Amino acid sequence: MAGWYRGDCHLHSVRSTGGELTPAQLTAAARAAGLDFVAVTEHNTTDGYADWVDHADDLLVICGQEVVTRTGHWLAIGLPPGHLVDWRYGSDDSADACADRIGRQLDDVHRAGGLCVVAHPYAPYPSGTFEYPYQGFDAVEVWNGQWASDLPWNADNEAALADWTASLAADLHRGGWRPAIGNSDTHLAGQIGIPHTVVRAGERTVEALLAGIAAGHSWIAGSTPAEPRSPSRSRSVACRRAWSRSIPTGVRRTGCR
Repeated sequence: MAGWYRGDCHLHSVRSTGGELTPAQLTAAARAAGLDFVAVTEHNTTDGYADWVDHADDLLVICGQEVVTRTGHWLAIGLPPGHLVDWRYGSDDSADACADRIGRQLDDVHRAGGLCVVAHPYAPYPSGTFEYPYQGFDAVEVWNGQWASDLPWNADNEAALADWTASLAADLHRGGWRPAIGNSDTHLAGQIGIPHTVVRAGERTVEALLAGIAAGHSWIAGSTPAEPRSPSRSRSVACRRAWSRSIPTGVRRTGCR
């Protein structure tokens, strides 16, 4: 069914460093938050995806990976289960070697039908700041969740948003652009869905949702709805509620029609 679908595409379980929740806890929290889909993005592995699917029920769970390199992180979303993306490179390699290695990984994800997303490009911790060109990436995570902060919106998000906004005009003049998305980067309880991305898609399938994200048929919400909702209600209820809670002015939002 065509509609607006809510999803959080950056989640970690106990399999990732700093993760404190099990797949059962995370999928239950996602359903309680009214999310329609999530992407599993453990650090440098796709192992454990089956554990999420076992507890998914009516929640769509997409296989992915957070590719944690020495000088930046990125998300590979929509991978076949068991597919592993190499992370053993950094901007401190020679320019040609770095471009070749990351380029091959981006091509590999695209051939598998997945999306490549720049993750928290200004995260203020070792390896968190993204030091690669955006060329070849499909989207940019301009809003990353709280992690260790008490605030949902922090200086690194402001920097990512400003950088994305500044590049938007130039990208459009070149005939393309990279949509902005938001994810919680959940590691701890109470973080899931803050923020998340609301995607317009023809149906709730991996292929349709990834196509909606890549096309920019989406907007970012800073909170989840008060109660779970079905896609058929997305135009009449969820859009109006979440619209007022969306990200600060400057990030592209697609209206409810």
